Amino acid sequence: MRTVARGSPVDEAWSVPGMVLSRLRHGRGMAPPDSPLTLQDVMSRADYLDLRTAKVAVGDLAPDFELARVDRDGTVRLRSLLDELPVALVFGSYT
Repeated sequence: MRTVARGSPVDEAWSVPGMVLSRLRHGRGMAPPDSPLTLQDVMSRADYLDLRTAKVAVGDLAPDFELARVDRDGTVRLRSLLDELPVALVFGSYT
């Protein structure tokens, strides 16, 4: 399978009310005390908005990319892995 799929079924989508409530609870407390920027400043920047814009959609072919190996012994390219076996890419935290 070489397509982009939806996120993990174990990670529930964070609701808009949940995000608003978190922002109201934490406000500026999420930023370092000496930061001149607020969360709103960062989230409204054009480069941040570009990072939040999806570049692929469900069903699209996965773009080829290269990453450093965890053991720092070279790199791994998605294309080379797909030649051997199916690959599942999981982004996020399960801690």
